[in-house]
Amino acid sequence: MTRILAGRRARLVALLVMATVAITALTVSAAGSSLSYYATPEEFAQKLESSGQRWRVGGRVVDGTVAEERDRPVSFTIQGEHGERMDIAYSGMKPNLFGPGAFVVVEGTADGPGRLKASSVIIKHENEFLTATATPPAP
Repeated sequence: MTRILAGRRARLVALLVMATVAITALTVSAAGSSLSYYATPEEFAQKLESSGQRWRVGGRVVDGTVAEERDRPVSFTIQGEHGERMDIAYSGMKPNLFGPGAFVVVEGTADGPGRLKASSVIIKHENEFLTATATPPAP
C-alpha cells in the first residue's frame, strides 16, 4: 500500500513540476514580446550598418526642428543624452504632449546615417514629477 501511495506522490510531484515549467515558459514568452527596448541616438549612430534596418530610438525633441503640414509633424530632430542628434521623418498622427523637449520613442526603418523614417511615435512619460511653487504676494 505504501508503494502505491509513494508512486502516486511521485507522479503528482512530477506533474506539478511539469505544469510549473510550462506556465513559466508561457509567461516568459508572452512577456518577451511585450517588452520594448529602445536605442539612443548615440547607439543608432554607432551600430548603423545599412539602410532599411528596423529600429526603436528614444530621445528628446529638439526645439525649433518640428516641421508640420496640416497640423501633423512631417519631420523633427531628436537628441540623446550626450548630444547626438538624428533626423526623423514621420507622417502619422501627432501624439498628445508632442512638442519641443518631449521624450519620444520613434519606431521605423533606418534611412541612412542619422536618419530614421518613423512608422510610430510614442511619448515616454517622465519618471519624476516637478513641483511648481507659487511666489507669495508682496506685502
